[in-house]
Amino acid sequence: MMKNPTSKIIDCAVHDYIEVACLYAYELELRMLDGQQNQGKAITTRTQAGREWLVLQGEQGQFEVELNQVRSIKALTANRYFTEIEVGSGACSLD
Repeated sequence: MMKNPTSKIIDCAVHDYIEVACLYAYELELRMLDGQQNQGKAITTRTQAGREWLVLQGEQGQFEVELNQVRSIKALTANRYFTEIEVGSGACSLD
């Protein structure tokens, strides 16, 4: 798969936490790079053309956020895996 040279891929360790959040349908609060906040239940992730999104279920239905636009993810669902994680670019491959 060819990667978009302008897209940043998030760190693989962050992917692990996101997969756990989707597996257990955690309620998350996402702080975006532009200062906005989003909240919803983690459903799944998707990738296309080297870009990746987190699909969430919110009060108004499903919505997607591009993961490279997320600054931090806070788990609103009590769990043993994470409370809050900082999202940064890393070397995780989508291939």
